[in-house]
Amino acid sequence: MNLDLIRNLQLIIIAFLSYIVTVTFTGWFESYIAKKMGDDTPEQLGFLSFNPLDHFNVFGFAAVLWNLFYANLLPFGIIPAWGRYIPLLPDTMYGKNLKLRAFVEFMGRALGNLVLLMVVTILGASMGLFNIHTAHPALTIHPSSFVESILGLLFFMYQQNLMLFVFHCVLGIFKYIFHFYLPRFQELSFQKIIIGCLVLSLALFIIQPLLVTFVYIIIDVLQQLLLKVGLL
Repeated sequence: MNLDLIRNLQLIIIAFLSYIVTVTFTGWFESYIAKKMGDDTPEQLGFLSFNPLDHFNVFGFAAVLWNLFYANLLPFGIIPAWGRYIPLLPDTMYGKNLKLRAFVEFMGRALGNLVLLMVVTILGASMGLFNIHTAHPALTIHPSSFVESILGLLFFMYQQNLMLFVFHCVLGIFKYIFHFYLPRFQELSFQKIIIGCLVLSLALFIIQPLLVTFVYIIIDVLQQLLLKVGLL
């Protein structure tokens, strides 16, 4: 077989595994957080599940493939991959601290991405697969093809979840604002919705460096803890 074809198939398999693990875990995690906050809607719709079929989105995975082969055609370089949309209904919650619990619920998927990001970082660092600070592969340490594939999967998941963490943080904040402070958003004109999307894109561009820095600080703390307990 052509080496380029083999390489492309390897990339597709890595991307598929990364996508399945990411959307399945974050979809379940978002549903779990919603249930803990008092919203049973995701559970009733079957999203509190580790079944990948409950979270797989054809267009979301297509975005992953587009990123692999055609990202250079986009002005912003990459599209965040996504799973199935999970409805969240904070209005069904009762009790105290409703706004705080609703905010945590809206941030559930971002928190799921952060958990995966930390797990992948710990696994990669403990195996010596990449440098935590730069997240650059260190193939010279383990040059075998099997370890290279594992490295590719971990590094791909690292990139995806870092990007998705930033995206879902911004999206969660906007959902919270729209729900509590702009409840008539659904009645806005198409023009205003477009303007809102542009504002979201601008906010994502501005906030991304801050959130990425925050993630790197967490990762650095994890590295120091792993060094102290002798895992690195």
